[in-house]
Amino acid sequence: MPATTAATHPPALDANLLTAEGVTFQCDASQAETLNCQVAQLPHRVEAQINASIFGRWSMRLPPEMPALTGREVLAITLRIEGTLRPNLYLVEADGRRILQRLPGLSPAEGGTSAGTVYVPLNEVRDEEFRPLNSATLQELQLVFEWADMEGVLEIEDIRFLSAWREVVTPPTQTAPIVAPDGFIVEPIAAEASAITQFQVVAADTLLVSQQNGRIWWYRDLNGDGFYEERQLYASGFEEIVGLLYDPLEGAVWVGGRGNLWRTMDTDDDGVADQFDLRIEGLPWGRHQNNGLIWNPVPDPFTGEPPYTWIYFGLGSTGDLETGGDLNATVLRLHRDRRGQDALEVVARGVRNAYGLLWAPVPHEGSILWSLFAGENGPDFNSAPDEVNHIRWGLHYGFPEQFGMVDPPEQEGQPYSSPVLEVTPHASANSLAYITNPEWPEAYRTLYVSLFGSVFSAEPVKPAVERIRLTPVNAPDGVTFRGEASLFLDNLSRPLPLATDLDGNLLVGDYGTGIIYRVRYAGTP
Repeated sequence: MPATTAATHPPALDANLLTAEGVTFQCDASQAETLNCQVAQLPHRVEAQINASIFGRWSMRLPPEMPALTGREVLAITLRIEGTLRPNLYLVEADGRRILQRLPGLSPAEGGTSAGTVYVPLNEVRDEEFRPLNSATLQELQLVFEWADMEGVLEIEDIRFLSAWREVVTPPTQTAPIVAPDGFIVEPIAAEASAITQFQVVAADTLLVSQQNGRIWWYRDLNGDGFYEERQLYASGFEEIVGLLYDPLEGAVWVGGRGNLWRTMDTDDDGVADQFDLRIEGLPWGRHQNNGLIWNPVPDPFTGEPPYTWIYFGLGSTGDLETGGDLNATVLRLHRDRRGQDALEVVARGVRNAYGLLWAPVPHEGSILWSLFAGENGPDFNSAPDEVNHIRWGLHYGFPEQFGMVDPPEQEGQPYSSPVLEVTPHASANSLAYITNPEWPEAYRTLYVSLFGSVFSAEPVKPAVERIRLTPVNAPDGVTFRGEASLFLDNLSRPLPLATDLDGNLLVGDYGTGIIYRVRYAGTP
């Protein structure tokens, strides 16, 4: 029979539904003696002894008075587990569809205890056919013990649907220092962003951070000490994110990945995206996809429009040595007010996989030459180099026919153009940053590239951040640069996104540890 806990308030967002009016609870099992359940008071307590042939279940049914869910909410369950219990979460819609959701975390050691809060963004929930949850018809939550031998105690203290997911970020415990040249200090400024793909400085106290799992966070430094100790989920539910761009004119956040480009907005200023506009859909992708997003500087160096007019990004090849469609292995751009693949302009071709793009103000002959650079991942299954390219309008950078420097040099641009730098094969040259900070020594005011390190290669290539000293050259296909690389940061796990802060210091996101580092110059010790 359904039961209730003493109610103290109407059902509402951000309130504990275990004590909400009209919410009912039930426990059942295929063998009644395997489950002992108490739901009359907090915490709910479930004692279970289950084997692989039977099941036990705790259920919570939502009342009609529950405010309609939009899918932007986050389910938060605070519980405690003793023993070997491993419950599965099911979300049940009004039509009876049950969607299995594995509960993250909370894995006690054998015979031990684990306690905490698990978070499930509703727009991440998918069924076995990858169909999303219809949050507006969500009717019941179930915690089910099944498919395995398990026993122990489950206590449920709190269940609520959060309108905004905020949490404290704990400074990391640094076990091994990041190695940098003398005079440079490397310090963590954010953490807990595992599989970080992109990030951007929005304000002195605010970072925008994306993870490969499709989540985007605001990170905030609340006390001005330089560490971003709170984060709030902005959006989630994307299949994968490898492109992220904040729009300072309108406050929009552009999101790229898996062949799609979204423009998102937070229209009510609660820090959560509530508007999703799919601007580009169905770009061909496979081994690679549409990557890092950047705005044009002032004026656009190619066509002269004002800043924040064009979004530039790379679209990688679909295979290791296969280009794919006409738009693959290119650098593309899209006008901020346009939509659809027909609105895309091809800037350059023959770029196998430009993960990171960067407009850099490079000094040249007494003035500034705004230059577009791209990191390029070389093939995985031959010895061709990775590259850093200086992207110029209409040029072809060789893939899949030409790798590395054009030889002889007189044939530059006929039809292929050389990179700025040949990078160690399989190093995975990705993101770029350019330092102009006058507090840094002059030799370090230049271009930087993150090397993710080898993934498929039999010969390991170590992750690192390298400094690239640029030398201008007059090539047959125009003014460009040649680079000389040297190690700048060592002992990182998997460096991926790079950026600069408002003071002009280098920021490095580590995909492997989820830590973002600031690199600043403090003078020779």
